[in-house]
Amino acid sequence: MTHTRLRNLTVLLGGTLLGLDSQAADLNARDFFAAPPGTNLGVLYLPATRAGNFHGPADSTGKADLKVNAVAYRQVYFTDACGTLCTPQLILPFVDITARLPGAEQRTGERGLGDPQIGGTVFFLNDPASRTYSGLLSLITVPVGQYHSQNPDVSPGTNRWGVTFVYNYTQGVGDKWVLEANLEAQLYGRNDDYFGSELKQYPLYRLQAFASYDFSAATYGALRLIQADGGALRIDHRRIDNTHRRYTQLGFEFGHWLDPQNQLMVSLSQNVAASNGYAGTEALLRLVHVF
Repeated sequence: MTHTRLRNLTVLLGGTLLGLDSQAADLNARDFFAAPPGTNLGVLYLPATRAGNFHGPADSTGKADLKVNAVAYRQVYFTDACGTLCTPQLILPFVDITARLPGAEQRTGERGLGDPQIGGTVFFLNDPASRTYSGLLSLITVPVGQYHSQNPDVSPGTNRWGVTFVYNYTQGVGDKWVLEANLEAQLYGRNDDYFGSELKQYPLYRLQAFASYDFSAATYGALRLIQADGGALRIDHRRIDNTHRRYTQLGFEFGHWLDPQNQLMVSLSQNVAASNGYAGTEALLRLVHVF
């Protein structure tokens, strides 16, 4: 397999499936607001991504594009069984991907169950009165999703273990504002059957920050910033050029409690700068039910 072909085949894995792997760890404003022990949350995510531009030398034709529709269900349980407040949780995704890979002439696509994630958050600070929270979210990606070794760049599963850590600090400011900072590290195991080769990926690091404002007791709006760096690829111990990713994403969201048990949230985000990855738009509809 030539170096050029390796570069073209792997750059989407760094740019697309990496985003899908991290979709559940893509946070929303006030995600670290705590609830009383015994609370159960069922969360349904409906994310969609559209991109008609790829920023990087791998797209020699200038025709790369991407369309992703997904559904993910997340079950979260609040408990003090950890000696402090913690939230065991499970995430189950279904993904439909259609893409023209960088440098390719034809589109390709796959759909099916993605890799589930299990884990939870351990809270270090939990002060609802001042809206001050801090915690560490840890998620393990289990490689049981549908995977096709001859079409891996658009497969719902990734054929590798992974772990994501997110450290959060949330601080209320006055009666209306909430500021949040999240430091994230995504770590990846090896894929031992990437077109018959071994694929490894360097960690990806991200900052996710939010500033949200209460329009009423039931409705808030938020601005978001994501800054990412890392994720370079290696195949059979050879580092692939132009796979180290950097991007900046800006967005906004609105959340509204329909009643004490059900919340609706919508968000829209845009990559305003990208290197070795797609520059596109992401939309999300999220439904939360409190059991």
